[in-house]
Amino acid sequence: MPNQAPSEDGEPTSVVETVKNLFKKNKKIIIGGGTALVLVTGVFISLAKGQGVTQDIEDFEPSPDPVAEGQKRQSPCEHEVSAYERMTKYGVQSVRSYSRGGSTAEADRAPGVGLPADP
Repeated sequence: MPNQAPSEDGEPTSVVETVKNLFKKNKKIIIGGGTALVLVTGVFISLAKGQGVTQDIEDFEPSPDPVAEGQKRQSPCEHEVSAYERMTKYGVQSVRSYSRGGSTAEADRAPGVGLPADP
């Protein structure tokens, strides 16, 4: 800084003195910025508390089991996935369309084989 007065040793003023001078010149801006930072931090903390995952054990109700006892999980229906491009660290990678879902065991099995008999 060209305005700095050298000390008795001929050295420039210390960092502490420079900070004090900057604070004196920009006191309103520093206090306003600090106040805004404290307010924003308080808002974020209150939002985080409002979205907390802690619950009382008494209020906890487990979700009903989607699959009843004795039933097997149903495989998803077979469907086609469209081609798309995805970004990797090596660049853009093209992914061709493909079929997904359905059970290969059911497709390979002959109709009526291994199915339970009707009562």
